[in-house]
Amino acid sequence: MKEEILLLKIHNAIKEGKDYYQSVQGNWKMNAKRIPSIKYVVGIDMQKVVCVFVPTEWHIIQEGPEKGRKYFVGVEASNEILLTMKTKDKQLLKKFGTGSAIAYTSISEVD
Repeated sequence: MKEEILLLKIHNAIKEGKDYYQSVQGNWKMNAKRIPSIKYVVGIDMQKVVCVFVPTEWHIIQEGPEKGRKYFVGVEASNEILLTMKTKDKQLLKKFGTGSAIAYTSISEVD
C-alpha cells in the first residue's frame, strides 16, 4: 500500500484563533478510500510547514451540513519528521491545485 501525506492549508483557521491541532484535525472533504494510506497530516500556514501530526483514528461525520466530511484524532509527529517536512515545504506546496486547501503526496517523494 502506498503511504501518503495529507497536506492542508490552514491559514484561515489560524486567523480564527485555532491552534495547530484544531486547524488540521478536520472537517475535510476528502476521499475515504485514501484514509488507510495517510501516515502524516501536514499543516501549512502562509506557505510554510508549521506542524505535522500522526493520525491514530479517523471519523466520518454522519449527519448535518458537514455530513461525509472526515476528521482525525492523532498525536504530534516527532521533531525529526517536522524538520524533514520543513525542509521540503517548497516541494510540498507544488502539490496544491489552484485555490485548493487539500493535497496529497507520497512519503517516497519526500524522503
